[in-house]
Amino acid sequence: MFSIAYIIVFFIYASMALLYSYANETGKMWIKAVSVLLFVFFFGFRGFVGDDWLIYYPVFDNMYSDNADNVLSFVAGSDLEPGFNFLQALCKFIYPNYHFFVFVCCLLQCGLLYNFFRKRIDNLPFAFMVFVSMSGYGLEINLLRNSISLFICLNALDFLKERKALPYFALCVLAMSIHVSAVIFIPLYFFLHKHLPRWIYIAVFIFSALFLLAQVNFIGPLLLYVASFFGEFFVELVRNYIEGEMTAIKGFLSVGFLERLFTGILIICYYDKLVSINKENVLFINAFLLYFLSFALFREFEVASRRIALLFVFSYWILWCDLLKCFVYKGNRMLYAMFLLCYGVLKIHSMTNEPKMEYDNILFGAKSYEERYTIYMINKKELF
Repeated sequence: MFSIAYIIVFFIYASMALLYSYANETGKMWIKAVSVLLFVFFFGFRGFVGDDWLIYYPVFDNMYSDNADNVLSFVAGSDLEPGFNFLQALCKFIYPNYHFFVFVCCLLQCGLLYNFFRKRIDNLPFAFMVFVSMSGYGLEINLLRNSISLFICLNALDFLKERKALPYFALCVLAMSIHVSAVIFIPLYFFLHKHLPRWIYIAVFIFSALFLLAQVNFIGPLLLYVASFFGEFFVELVRNYIEGEMTAIKGFLSVGFLERLFTGILIICYYDKLVSINKENVLFINAFLLYFLSFALFREFEVASRRIALLFVFSYWILWCDLLKCFVYKGNRMLYAMFLLCYGVLKIHSMTNEPKMEYDNILFGAKSYEERYTIYMINKKELF
């Protein structure tokens, strides 16, 4: 079972989260330190796991970074974003080993994520537990550029809350230099902090749920209509795009849909309590609404809906932690914690139980690029 290593890490974080709630200040400090070290050990020293390395390893391996001219030439000529290219070139110049580059990226990710969590969640291992179960593994292993870019934007939220436009937009531009998807955070400055009345939240939430249940397709026909003004060539291009990789999400009554529905209902029930716990939760409630709405509006295109929604998945990492504080009775808190544990295992298993996600660690002997590439291609052929 390829998901065993990931589930073990999840349970280690869960155990440390429980210990943290009973520890004194010194104990809490040590538990936080171990949480960070586990993150760096597991992600920073991983081998060729997932599939992002299929893109980045050949680029890194063929890069010349022995002088400034070669670095500038590489940064300007690559299809990847310039900030990410510069990071690759700098790592190659310091130590020309791909795993060193992955380790440096992990340190950046961990530092940015830790800084985001420490200001909002006291129980750090609990935050990491929620993180790895809610898209964290996918972000760290399969979305290298996206994750660094997203974590930069999460640290920019401090300036959004304080209405400091210049540093906020500066961090967004920096994030865009790593991955262009960060552009979506620029318009968020103008409305993500708005405290919506609960009835507006409920209305948008119900609309999104009904829109998903109705299986309405409107983006595809809209794109075809717009393309018709530019000629048959563009119509055919859009049609091929729609009928190709970007296929509609099948089975809307999935476990994921029920999870989003369950979370949305909890937020409705504890809306005022969440805001009273932390006024900044307004940002995360609005982000969850955008997360749910993204799945609804872009359901015709599975890849697009998941990639857009992923930019707002950080709302779970905060709200699921703070929802635990909303339950008055201990029994309800225990039931909620059991739900997080059971659902976390189910989610992690579904995300990681495939050959490409088989975990190995370079400190204990990892498969070579050639070995992992062969395994990946064999399993890819079997799928088809």
